[in-house]
Amino acid sequence: VIAIFAMRNPFIMLIAVQLIALLNVADCFSWLRSGSPKELSSNILDGLRNTSAKSKLLNLETDFYDQSTGLYSEGVWHNALVGIAHLQHNQPADRIAKSLFQHSWDGCSFRRRCWSGNWDHSTIESENPPVQANYYRESSEHRCVQHGMALIFWSQLLSDRKADQDGKYRKQQKHIADSFFNEFYDPSVQKFTTISKAQGGGSTLRPSASAAKQTLGDSEGSPYYRAVDQAIAVLACLEHFRVLEQKTESDTIKKEQDTVIGLVQTTCRQIMSPNGFGYGDIDEAKSYLGLERNRNFWHDGWTFLALIRARRFIWPSDTNNGEAQLLTMWKDLMDKYFDNNGTVWHWPRKSKADSFNVRYCGDNALAFAIQRNLEIERSSKYEEDFLRFIDDLQKANDLELASVADVYPQVRLHPNTELAALLVWP
Repeated sequence: VIAIFAMRNPFIMLIAVQLIALLNVADCFSWLRSGSPKELSSNILDGLRNTSAKSKLLNLETDFYDQSTGLYSEGVWHNALVGIAHLQHNQPADRIAKSLFQHSWDGCSFRRRCWSGNWDHSTIESENPPVQANYYRESSEHRCVQHGMALIFWSQLLSDRKADQDGKYRKQQKHIADSFFNEFYDPSVQKFTTISKAQGGGSTLRPSASAAKQTLGDSEGSPYYRAVDQAIAVLACLEHFRVLEQKTESDTIKKEQDTVIGLVQTTCRQIMSPNGFGYGDIDEAKSYLGLERNRNFWHDGWTFLALIRARRFIWPSDTNNGEAQLLTMWKDLMDKYFDNNGTVWHWPRKSKADSFNVRYCGDNALAFAIQRNLEIERSSKYEEDFLRFIDDLQKANDLELASVADVYPQVRLHPNTELAALLVWP
């Protein structure tokens, strides 16, 4: 109607053009309600805390925070990530550390999930159980990625001097670090295992966490290795090395520093080598060894982020620390996973049509962290596209928490803990 009148009246035409321009500007900057990435991270943390129900029992799927323990659900990975995010905002994280150590640490490693606090576990066996109910069952399994992320959290916790006035966290951090290297690094193959040595190191007989079924029908139980375990181990080593750098220099500390950096270099060679995971050639890389699994951005993204963070130890003689190779690798990853809207698909585009693919919140938060750590000049459009994508995921709920993905509108804990941390770390 406006168009018809506009053609007859130049004044109305001018008003119409201005109105359309205003609508376009409003749409382009709708993501600004989230503010900067750091403000968005802080808002996500606030939203998670505000999910805590006032009833005695908490819902496993929708109540993400327990005021009685300070924990965000009962898993290790997500609580460590939230703790890291807290520290990046100069917020106290000692309650998370205290409860996580109390409920999950068994003297050898962190148990994957220990029931604690006020969550209602009776729903797991009910006629209407949570989606993927096995994730919420108790599990004594020791996992490399969870122990590694906890080591990162405790290493960063030591920078909070007020929280460690009695040296408690320093002692815990050393125990966590020593156990991590003893339980998960296998020097015979120069790789970190998925499961602790005390629990067999991880084989194809291990049940999957979500289905509680054997991974393969393999009676032999042959070992397998994951690139993402190597990646989290590298990131954990780098954070532990920072702790060692803060200690008074001695022959013992120097030897320990050399050992940790040696592990970083050896593990990164395994990641890059064609005889290992092969990430020196992105197209030919494998995210698993000893087990056939399709690649996805979550595994590839964490692996590449670890290489970026370890660059000065991988390419020590290169004044640019492997910048050219890293940029080439990132371009190859972008070609494999990026869509035309500045976001990433979970599965490689060649393996799944866009209509069958999915854009996860966690994957895109990881891609954002990679871009930040590459230290290359980014276009403002990329950040706008990312923040607009997150803004769209937040529209389904009053707390403005992110949903799982563009095609999964459920609001769950894991996309929000990864988002809160990766917006500001590493």
